[in-house]
Amino acid sequence: MNTLIRLLAVLTILTISSGCAITNSYGPYMGKVVDTETEEPIEGAVVFLRFFNDCFGQVSSFADAVEVLTDANGEFRIPSHRIFTLRPLCGWHTDCYPIVFKPGYGAFSRHAGTSISEWGEEGCLPRKKPVTIKLPKLTTREERKENLYNIPNIDAPSHKFKKLSELEQEERKVVFGK
Repeated sequence: MNTLIRLLAVLTILTISSGCAITNSYGPYMGKVVDTETEEPIEGAVVFLRFFNDCFGQVSSFADAVEVLTDANGEFRIPSHRIFTLRPLCGWHTDCYPIVFKPGYGAFSRHAGTSISEWGEEGCLPRKKPVTIKLPKLTTREERKENLYNIPNIDAPSHKFKKLSELEQEERKVVFGK
């Protein structure tokens, strides 16, 4: 019985003292998504942000995600986002990792033709600063097919990336006819 109580006490102390046993706040993030050539706004592009914990050195694990669609002006706004997780002995990544996608356009940030007006820390979106993300229009079926590889596999619950998944499936139907 004493061993069980000691074990529970140690686990409780580890959880309470761990950097992941508290909340972490990200954002806000804001900006505009435009066509690379014309600089016209791109309506309906998904802006998907992933947040991670750092556990045991170089190992990262998914903590949460947020996605929004751009409006008629190509603008997006993601308010401050607070995350709470209980992962003993873990810390937090300093910021989020973005994916911006619209069928028929290069996927940010992996497509070579995409760009951003300003990067934040560690290649992330800057907090509290509007950015402009430029996506190149893809003109051939082959370009669109290759671009699908620029959307990374998402290690997250599927309800966290519904819009991204829907737009990717829409693009697959155009490219593969299915």
